[in-house]
Amino acid sequence: MSYSKAIVVQYRRDINLEVADSAIPNSSYLSDFDLSSINEIIDELNEIINNPNGALIWGQEQIMIDSDPMNSKCTDEINGKNLSNVLTSSLLNLMIEIKNFKVQYQNSNNLKSIIGQAFEIIKSNPNNYKRWPTSDTDFSTTLNNIYISLVLTHDDLNLSKDEYINQLKTDF
Repeated sequence: MSYSKAIVVQYRRDINLEVADSAIPNSSYLSDFDLSSINEIIDELNEIINNPNGALIWGQEQIMIDSDPMNSKCTDEINGKNLSNVLTSSLLNLMIEIKNFKVQYQNSNNLKSIIGQAFEIIKSNPNNYKRWPTSDTDFSTTLNNIYISLVLTHDDLNLSKDEYINQLKTDF
């Protein structure tokens, strides 16, 4: 399993926390669930794995999942495509990883700390951190194996770290 983790700050300071498993197409969309739903899914997947007759249909439009104790059939409902089938235990592990990441970074202090570090790095030399060579607003860096993407205007680069992080919408 290879998980990628990302924190994305949009123009209006909305924040997305994402975890994806490189072996499971569209798995980053499972990060859209709130913590309460993630906890329910983890409980239900544990129950299914331990019950030979268990089954659960769950997911998001971009990745709908039909899980049985061993395997899970995945589809992209929006595009009408079958995705790779995966072990149900792999989905359980992914959901646990998403939960742990969200618990860690829905903590306002942790979130502001890592985004503040990324902001300072990007602000020190914005041209080195452009997400695309032609973009003047999309910047990214990696800290602690977490990909951090910030949408910043020219005026944002004149803010102090504290001024910037105080604008973040950290109410998850």
